[in-house]
Amino acid sequence: MHIVKIGGSLTYDAKPLLKALKNYAKENNKKIVIIPGGGEFANVVRKIDKALNISNSLSHKLAIKCMDLIGEVYAEIGYIKAYDTLFDLKREIEKEKIAILLPSKILLSTDIAEHSWAITSDSLSLYIGKLLDVREVIIATDVDGIYDKFPGGKLLNIINANDIKGLTSVDETFPILLKQFKMNAYVVNGRHPERVMDILEGKHNIYTKIVGIDKI
Repeated sequence: MHIVKIGGSLTYDAKPLLKALKNYAKENNKKIVIIPGGGEFANVVRKIDKALNISNSLSHKLAIKCMDLIGEVYAEIGYIKAYDTLFDLKREIEKEKIAILLPSKILLSTDIAEHSWAITSDSLSLYIGKLLDVREVIIATDVDGIYDKFPGGKLLNIINANDIKGLTSVDETFPILLKQFKMNAYVVNGRHPERVMDILEGKHNIYTKIVGIDKI
């Protein structure tokens, strides 16, 4: 099983990637779970949080529910079914091979994540990966990968989770969880679906692999 988290930054550009993932899953008999980011809905929550100083618990709850909203959008434009429980997802993915997870019910019922903006949908996708016993998560976003400095830096093909602080758009908790859960991750530009396909195939392309399992 593969997990592909499609960030909210790709909301308006996600359709080609969704189509490519659906075709790949069907043609190769591979199971793919898509986890949505919070997108512009989460940005609204941030704005309300800043203006009204709402509690961490409420902002955390609302931000997670934003992932469901973007997931519903991806489900409609990608013609992919969406599920809000792991039981339903595991059952249906055996037939459909691909599904979108609406994660709020799972994440809020287990309360496994810190109530803080230090944890975004990137880290939450790792929690889902752990629940599904997956060892790699693909983070599809609007950048090519991780650079050694920004702007004007060099794209890194591979980096240890210990070394990415300050170099990447993923949240500060992400590398900690990668190591804790003994997982690897890929940061890839989702506007180029072929790059995501090459990760699924184990082929080289333009992306960054973040190693949380083994030493480089």
